[in-house]
Amino acid sequence: MLRADKEKIVAELKDKLGKSRSLFLTDFSGLKAGEINQLRRDFKENQVELRVAKNTLFRLAAKQAGMDRILDYIDGPTGIVFGYGEPVAPAKLLYDSIKKTEKPKIKAFLVDDQIYLSNEIKKLASIPPREVLLAGIIGNLNAPMANLIGTLEGVMREFVATLDGIANKSITK
Repeated sequence: MLRADKEKIVAELKDKLGKSRSLFLTDFSGLKAGEINQLRRDFKENQVELRVAKNTLFRLAAKQAGMDRILDYIDGPTGIVFGYGEPVAPAKLLYDSIKKTEKPKIKAFLVDDQIYLSNEIKKLASIPPREVLLAGIIGNLNAPMANLIGTLEGVMREFVATLDGIANKSITK
């Protein structure tokens, strides 16, 4: 491979590292071509990208991107999964694949500049989607206000009923 090609790959990887919201370092060895292609299709639908590069090139890109903390996990066959959208999406896809085929093996992953080990992927994969979490928060914030409105409506209803009763009583006299 020519030096210019290597520099291009390093620059591309550095760019992807800067854009990604989550990063998963995996060992894809042992996966069949069909399984990898299916994973790539699933990834594409969820703003996730799988990239395989030489470790030396990926190490250079990581150093240039200021991600020295992941260098210890770039060893042996390494596939890099970049998550550009919701950080939980790649974890769910990888965890589903692991449940089915026990592959790929997760070496480590990085979410919000925090590095996690492979045994913590189940926790991340079990987090509900962002929309569900936001809906729950909004529901919890809305509940006290709805209860207050219901209480005030009940008081007003009773007040109107009392006034109506007084009016009917004075008309019948």
